[in-house]
Amino acid sequence: MRDSEEKRSGPQPVAGAAEYEACTPGSLPTGQMALVHAIQEKFLEAFALALADRLEAPITAQLVAAEPVARSAFQESVEEGGHLLTLEAEPVRGQVLAGFSAGLVAYLLRSLLYAPPSSTDSPRAVTDIELHILHAIFESLAHELTAAWKATGIAFHARPSGARDDSAGQDTMLVFECRLAVEETQEIFRIAVPALLARIAAMQSASEVIVETPGPGRDLILNAMRRGNVTVEAVLSNTTLRMGDLLAMEPGHVLMLSQAAGSPVECRIGGKTKFCGDWIRLANRHALVLL
Repeated sequence: MRDSEEKRSGPQPVAGAAEYEACTPGSLPTGQMALVHAIQEKFLEAFALALADRLEAPITAQLVAAEPVARSAFQESVEEGGHLLTLEAEPVRGQVLAGFSAGLVAYLLRSLLYAPPSSTDSPRAVTDIELHILHAIFESLAHELTAAWKATGIAFHARPSGARDDSAGQDTMLVFECRLAVEETQEIFRIAVPALLARIAAMQSASEVIVETPGPGRDLILNAMRRGNVTVEAVLSNTTLRMGDLLAMEPGHVLMLSQAAGSPVECRIGGKTKFCGDWIRLANRHALVLL
């Protein structure tokens, strides 16, 4: 039993999109999951670059797993010596949680304090002074996450240490496990996003994709449409008749229209009014001049 639990706690492959069904709490449909996955990859790449620049060390990052987890279970999974960072979302209500492993916290503190590595230190709670030292790292994470979520209009900021947490412990979070390769070791941190915020991000990203269609794609669509045929109608006016009056009509009868004489003629394309124009005679044919 212990062996299986240890294997499960390590990095797991990102599950296929088919496993994320809308009927499962905290999961997203296939298309939405792909968009949120892309947002998190964008954030992770930017955060790794910012971290490498700050620590002056080569750092690469990889998204290795994603799964729905209850908020309380995620909070309890943060090991001793690690740290749970809470990011408040604005302007919507919600919190994103970032869980740093004990190894990553120790590495960050050693790098920021220029301390030599030690194999004798046992895991312990992070002190307030150490949290103050790590504050710039936490702010960088919030900044890069906000930049990756820019299309959603949601921003994040780190909650002050010791602030009261009134969030429900059983809320379902979509947890992304991230692996950082730092020097000769690999460390883990995880980002837990509320399912509702993930859905908002996916829907907003989908609308951005539609709006920002590349120019060549638009040209291809327009070129294909130019070869199509449409029905164009010139309509003077509409009127309503009783069926009896219509059946009684004969050649020579006058039909009264609601539109005044000399009024513009409607130009309809595919049955929908698109333009107005004047009815004229051009050579030996009738024509419509668009206004």
